[in-house]
Amino acid sequence: MSRLITSLLALLFSAATAFAQTARVQIAHNSPDPTVDVYVNNLLAFDDFAFRTASPFLDLPAGIPLTIAVAPSTSGSAADAVATFDVTFESGQTYFVAASGIVGNPTTPFTLITDASAQEIATDGVGNVNLSVLHGSPDAPAVDVVVRTVGKIVSNLSYGEFTPYLSVPAGDYYLDVKPAGSETIVATYRADLSAAGGAAIKVMASGLLGVPNSFGLYAVFADGTVAALPVSPVARVQIIHNSPSPTVDIYANGDKLLDDFTYRSATPFIFVPADVAINLGVALSSSVSVDDTLVNFSATFENGKTYIVTASGIVGDLNTPFNLNINDNARETAATSGKVDIAVLHGATDAPAVDVDAVFLADNVISNLSYGQFTPYLSLDPGKYDFAVRPSGNNTVVASYRADLSGLADGAAYVFASGLLAGNPDFGLYAALPNGTVIALPLTPTARVQVVHNAPDPTVDVYAGNTLLLNDFAFRTATPFIDVPADRDIAVGFALANSNSVDDVLFTFPASFETGKTYTVFANGLPGNAVTPLTLAVTEAREAALNSGDVDIAVLHG
Repeated sequence: MSRLITSLLALLFSAATAFAQTARVQIAHNSPDPTVDVYVNNLLAFDDFAFRTASPFLDLPAGIPLTIAVAPSTSGSAADAVATFDVTFESGQTYFVAASGIVGNPTTPFTLITDASAQEIATDGVGNVNLSVLHGSPDAPAVDVVVRTVGKIVSNLSYGEFTPYLSVPAGDYYLDVKPAGSETIVATYRADLSAAGGAAIKVMASGLLGVPNSFGLYAVFADGTVAALPVSPVARVQIIHNSPSPTVDIYANGDKLLDDFTYRSATPFIFVPADVAINLGVALSSSVSVDDTLVNFSATFENGKTYIVTASGIVGDLNTPFNLNINDNARETAATSGKVDIAVLHGATDAPAVDVDAVFLADNVISNLSYGQFTPYLSLDPGKYDFAVRPSGNNTVVASYRADLSGLADGAAYVFASGLLAGNPDFGLYAALPNGTVIALPLTPTARVQVVHNAPDPTVDVYAGNTLLLNDFAFRTATPFIDVPADRDIAVGFALANSNSVDDVLFTFPASFETGKTYTVFANGLPGNAVTPLTLAVTEAREAALNSGDVDIAVLHG
């Protein structure tokens, strides 16, 4: 297309001479297929103006009527126009004008769609890109546009509508186009804006949805460049190395994807091509090329989904061979604002099926989880949790692990059992975060605690969190010293004997014990008495005398 021919220059020169008022205007051709000639006030402005091309921003006269005529590319004059439009631009304004619709179509006729709040540059710095979207596909329904890992940027946009400008950091983005209100992805487009910092861009939905290979997204830059956004189906994938010991190299379709990938490490979530088969090969860390791979797997990821791929098992072991464990419902963020979502993978090859309790919160948050299986995500409040692991159907706690989720609000984590119960490397629980950080969960720190009932008369049930700790606990009785999770807040609740659940608790007191210390907790006072109300008296205690042969005693006035 010859964008600015002599007649247009003459028009602009005469306008600039005659009128002090001008507007900045960019014109884009987004009416499917025909190449056209454009006349302004009977002067040929654009000769052979092709579909999906655009002018740069131009100074056009403002404050006076302009007649824009659109004619076939073979036209001899404005008299051959198939459509004319009278426009008046406001002085000092910036406009984006898109020729849209279909000539002769009564539902979506040929027209000019105008945004009077267009931008030529980003208004918030050279590190950002300002984007506005035009729905310019005449036969497409209203759409939502979701930027993968960012969120919805366009909601219920109908044909002919523009969005306000959205500011995003310069970077590489994937845009999912969906029918409004639906989770079905029509297509995913890649917008590599890494080098576009400081730019303002119009993104046009263009073409016809009902015509094969017609619909697409196109980016219009201020200088008139129009770039097709390529269709790029992608999935989000995190890879975790949980196959005991060897450091490995991982190849994807012959190219080295991960070099020297160590045991119990993870990648961050990354974009990978979707809807095509990917050959994943695993080689020792000394590998030179894909020819050195020891095992190979074919994986096909679905567009729009999120995966965690865990390398599990033992190379050469017939019972638990090396394999890829794939979770196709992974999460990078919590499904509910303010929560933390965790899922658990049983990845210890020689460990039996297990049950897992959240100490003081719930029994069997995980039941009968076998090697190679993973749980759905659990939605938890941020805080400190202790997970007690038991053989499935057995009340004996093998070990209890502390998961401090206090700083993970709105986040997600993937907890995997790792290592060997009987061998090297040792068994443990590890949490992989979405950024690739892997944290070893420590064993639950404990304190030693004895509870004494010294509140006159009522026999009570004592709850710690949601768990019934003591049933029918009588006045002037005591527990032995027991191990209690330390360095976390515990809600100690009292209910009358024969209570049904924590919902029957009448009085609740906060308690926290320091790791390695020993305490006696006395229930003292009278329920409902304003002078000496029911309370907890917590004091450091001893289970044995400091000196051999002595007896150490302490006295409480209760």
